[in-house]
Amino acid sequence: MTGRTVEDHTQALADYLPGGRGFEAKNINDSEFRKLLRGVSHELFNAQGYLAELEGQYFPDKTEDFISEWERALKIPDDCFPGTGSLTERRRDITVKLASLGVQTAADYVRLGGLYGIPLTVSPLSDENPLPPGVSVVDARYMTVITGPVLVGNFPPYEVPFFLSAGETVLQCLFKKLDPANCGLLYRNA
Repeated sequence: MTGRTVEDHTQALADYLPGGRGFEAKNINDSEFRKLLRGVSHELFNAQGYLAELEGQYFPDKTEDFISEWERALKIPDDCFPGTGSLTERRRDITVKLASLGVQTAADYVRLGGLYGIPLTVSPLSDENPLPPGVSVVDARYMTVITGPVLVGNFPPYEVPFFLSAGETVLQCLFKKLDPANCGLLYRNA
């Protein structure tokens, strides 16, 4: 809040009114007209408080009251985001989903991982030699390697092709949705 009191609002209203005989009571403290201005100012004071409260709830990483509205606007729950969990997890999912709307580069994938606290590296498969089993030189041009901790559990370094299952993370689900249709993703544990 700006720290303005009801009396500050009352004086501000009085200052906006014209001078002259019709409005001379605007500055007389116990006049009926000043009491009217004070009553209106009380509502302005309340509105200021409501706006300050709304401002604190507007952003998805801070909201409690509007969490459901944010989820509904972003169509959560979906395949990747369950729409359940603690308030902190739900806020994070909203932030991640918003951030994923503009993903275009390898750095964007790295930033999404960072929102989950997972350090990632993203590189084209063609930079690697030798290629993993089952991947031809032609296919390698269209594959991206995402390296990070706990991305693949109980599998060899590469899992080709990558299919979603119940045990995979929200992040991997999101990456699969964001990956261009002509490309493939390979995950490797760091």
